[in-house]
Amino acid sequence: MKITLISPRLAVQKGDFLGSGVPYLPLELAVLAAFFREQGYPICVIDLFGNSPTTLESRRDHYLQGEPFTKFLYTPEIEQADLVIIYAISVMSHQEILAIIRDLRHSHPQSAIAVLENSQAVTAYAVSQLAEDFFDAGVDALLCGELYWNWHEISTYLQDRQTVPVPENVIVSNQPPSHILRRKVEKHPTYPIPAWDLFHLNNYWSIPYSHGPKTRRFLPILTSRGCPYPCDFCVVPETNNQQWRDRTAEEVVTEMIVLRDRFNVRHFQVEDLNPTVRHSRWHKICQLLIERQAGIFFYFVSGTKAETVKLEQIPLYAQAGCRYISISPESGSPAVLKAIGKPFNHPHGLALIEACHRHGIYTQACLLVGHPAETVADYELSCNYLRAMVLAGLDEVAIFIVAPLAGSQLHRQNKIELDDSETLTSFSPQGRRGWEELKHRRRKLIQIFFWQKLKRGAGLWLQGIRAVLGTPRTKMENLPRRVLFIYWLMSKNYWLQLLSSISF
Repeated sequence: MKITLISPRLAVQKGDFLGSGVPYLPLELAVLAAFFREQGYPICVIDLFGNSPTTLESRRDHYLQGEPFTKFLYTPEIEQADLVIIYAISVMSHQEILAIIRDLRHSHPQSAIAVLENSQAVTAYAVSQLAEDFFDAGVDALLCGELYWNWHEISTYLQDRQTVPVPENVIVSNQPPSHILRRKVEKHPTYPIPAWDLFHLNNYWSIPYSHGPKTRRFLPILTSRGCPYPCDFCVVPETNNQQWRDRTAEEVVTEMIVLRDRFNVRHFQVEDLNPTVRHSRWHKICQLLIERQAGIFFYFVSGTKAETVKLEQIPLYAQAGCRYISISPESGSPAVLKAIGKPFNHPHGLALIEACHRHGIYTQACLLVGHPAETVADYELSCNYLRAMVLAGLDEVAIFIVAPLAGSQLHRQNKIELDDSETLTSFSPQGRRGWEELKHRRRKLIQIFFWQKLKRGAGLWLQGIRAVLGTPRTKMENLPRRVLFIYWLMSKNYWLQLLSSISF
């Protein structure tokens, strides 16, 4: 069976660079490609963003960045494929994914088409919650969670859907009422090293920004999967059954070293949902990196639970190559955190930021505004906590306006309204009711951060210089070049359209 894997274009919400436009390398797709290759399947990868990140297409309220799928419709990668799997990398690309399915179904009506859920990102979504969208577009099956543990069963079903029972981690349009979706979760999983040779890494490295602080060459890595916390705004409790699974320290370090030698990469962006749940494991990872003189640097770019990082570990982290830690207080209000379902030790968060600052590890804090439980008094507590974090040495803040992502409790409870469901092209959607007030709150928090940083001394000016020079040590320092890059693409797109409309 010949398999083609597709990663969609990136959606960039117009007028919003804070909640959209961040490029995520399709890490889980690269791991799956390696798995298929190990199983002996002929594999093709079409990474629409990675193929051409300098191509921009304007839509009503957003841009699509990457190569249009229509260019591949009649290529051997599609025409010779027995199965096409489209990666639901982000909720922001949902409409793009549906368009790909419709194009495939129209041009290749006999093709087997499946959608793979991205279970390892907070910007993703539970495909089961939007199943009708996919089936209306023409998809044959939704593949939920991880496929490694029963792929033989899934592949047998996809080749004979008339007589073979539907696997428990697959959703189809005509499945029997007795079918109950169960995502496969392995307690102590081992994964193949991602097949990055099938992707255009140079294109990701050539653009002046990335998810983490941009270095010349970098790769993402997952050292664990899942998260044990039940946060109500997050899709992960559903897509991972609220279970955290770790990889061994030896396996993690081996993957880093293999990728270092294979791709000449020394910078790794740790994309785990919650990498430090077992703090002793990262202690061992750091020790191994030091013992093997790996010369590797790592960045916790997707956040980690602050309390699981022990203050006494910070010198070891720094010695092993840690240069960046993102934490997620979410709110300065204990009442809001209780409503979210996420405990957070505010004093420990401040102590952690201070310890990182002393040892040269840059820090980010993520805060939310607009949770249904948030009052004006709760919001003021967030403002106060942000001031305290900057005083402790915080290097950057990210402010998100809560979105009802499909698969989250907030989505199921319908507590947040959107003016138009198709405007969910950002982690902070402009189509949300009360957007102007929430935008004001976000802007005020950002102003507090910058004002407090200015009062602390030259740190903010140094960050600005690094941003201009293209040597960022935080995500925030990626932003100026990302904005300029997107505006350059917009300008190029405008002039190309103008020239094509002129008849000589």
